[in-house]
Amino acid sequence: MGNGVKILDSAATVIRIRRRVREPYREHYSLVLCTSMQKQFFRFRYVIGCAVLALAAVPFLSLLGADSASVSYLKGKPLTPWSIMALSAVGESPSTESLKTVSGTKAIDLEAPILALIAARVNPRTFGSEDLIAKLKGFYDGAQLGEAGIMNDDIFGLLALIASGESVSEPIVAGIKSLIVEKQNADGGFSFAVGGTSDTNTTAAAIMALRVAEVSATAEPIVKAVSYLRQSQNDDGGFPYDPKSSWGTGSDASSDAWVIMAARSAGEDPASWQKNGASPITHLEGLKQEGGFYLYQAGGAEDSFTPVTTSYALLALSGKTLPVRAVLHNAPAEVSFSVQIEGRNALLCDADGEGITALDALKTAASSCNLQYHLQSSSLGEYVDEIAGEKAGGASGWLYRVNGAMPAVGAGSYKLSDGDTVRWYFGNLDGSTAASDIRVEIPLSVTIPAPQGGDGGGGGDTPPPEDEDTVSILVGTGGVLGNSGSAIGFGTLARGAVATKEITLRNGGAVATSLSVSVSGGVFRRYLRLNEKAWREYRAVLASQASTSTTLSLSVPADYDGAGLKTGALVFWATPVAQ
Repeated sequence: MGNGVKILDSAATVIRIRRRVREPYREHYSLVLCTSMQKQFFRFRYVIGCAVLALAAVPFLSLLGADSASVSYLKGKPLTPWSIMALSAVGESPSTESLKTVSGTKAIDLEAPILALIAARVNPRTFGSEDLIAKLKGFYDGAQLGEAGIMNDDIFGLLALIASGESVSEPIVAGIKSLIVEKQNADGGFSFAVGGTSDTNTTAAAIMALRVAEVSATAEPIVKAVSYLRQSQNDDGGFPYDPKSSWGTGSDASSDAWVIMAARSAGEDPASWQKNGASPITHLEGLKQEGGFYLYQAGGAEDSFTPVTTSYALLALSGKTLPVRAVLHNAPAEVSFSVQIEGRNALLCDADGEGITALDALKTAASSCNLQYHLQSSSLGEYVDEIAGEKAGGASGWLYRVNGAMPAVGAGSYKLSDGDTVRWYFGNLDGSTAASDIRVEIPLSVTIPAPQGGDGGGGGDTPPPEDEDTVSILVGTGGVLGNSGSAIGFGTLARGAVATKEITLRNGGAVATSLSVSVSGGVFRRYLRLNEKAWREYRAVLASQASTSTTLSLSVPADYDGAGLKTGALVFWATPVAQ
């Protein structure tokens, strides 16, 4: 995201959030039930979330990771905003394609998608067909956000707005925050409906919203809400939706999860909330099934809402809550970059994006090319141990370079400069690439003189000697690739002019080869053409030992405002053609 804001991972943030959202596929229940029944069937209509303070240690992280049955269960189901949040929280990179078009006629319809997009490091203002933050704020009538008869859209609207980077002092945010405090019930709880009786889920959500809105854990609204939750605990250690409901007061997984996160947000350890030696954590764990999913209540069965219940549980037991990530103001400004991801046997992604770190570049590429990746936490920070199903192992793993150099810091700590080229590749401990036999990299250079009347721009850069008009390279699979030309220099190129080079390609492999290219360097990514087409469109097939010629052309527009020596690279990728 631009404009000096940054998405912060909740593993490092002090405040995190979750919240409640309407589930349209269950909406028909609420249309025919009275208020008390809406609460009893809360899980059928609404999904709630909370905010937490980071704790020093969470003993449940061992439950998660690539081999977690719960992770596998969610990945095997259609993605929802809640499963996107849960999977993002445990280091997965779920696709956000389903959120590109969010159809919402009410405020509550937008809030879970907003939190899910932020969790997946996607900007909810620009990702889809419209600005979701502006649309959400449009539901504010000067007193409430959304429907006048309910409070949950105000509570989760507050969570979504603050998670997206809106300031607590912004009038809409401040107004919603004041309304929530005003509507707290005398027993300390909060109600789903305006003027209704308290329930644990709405109370937990309200705690999270107020905490993320900078209400102190020792402030009266939080102290009273926590007291209400403690008094609602069942003898089995778990929590019901409504401890006074005539429809049943049995403990359920959703309420356990929300209370766990609300307790943490208030600075308390939910494991210490015990009755008869049991806590909401142990009760929630007892509802986990062999297939990785969590039952809503003991003795129940898997149903269409089970993936959402499992998402709640995964978030609670991972120690993270919503937002999994939050947008911060006054963060370093984002810069533009290009990024390539290279696997063992192919180029996986070539994309452009904006961000701050080399890790941001990976996440941008993963979103653009719909790739899955996994981050592994360690005492030294996060590192990438898997991209597109290719896992690190032995002496090989995922490495990154910026402008051809290998930094000495982790990708999350490396700050990019505008125009950088980031290359993620599967390689060896010595820095070499595992794809060395299927790629040929040719350095590119051009010198662009300063415009008339300019200051020289390049400041004394000396252009490299130009190559001959024809450069031959050897490409192919099943053998070692080579390059008989060290570089391609386009010399000094005036604005409005065109420079061309001819390349002769020969397939030195034993099988037919399909060729494609990737390009780095801002000038070359924008203006380089191969055979009079944009370089992204280049394709060629060469039989074994066959040759072909390719024309490279570079033109610089008359209004180009840069000057000096520009460098980049042209990479040919060779993959076998199925016989």
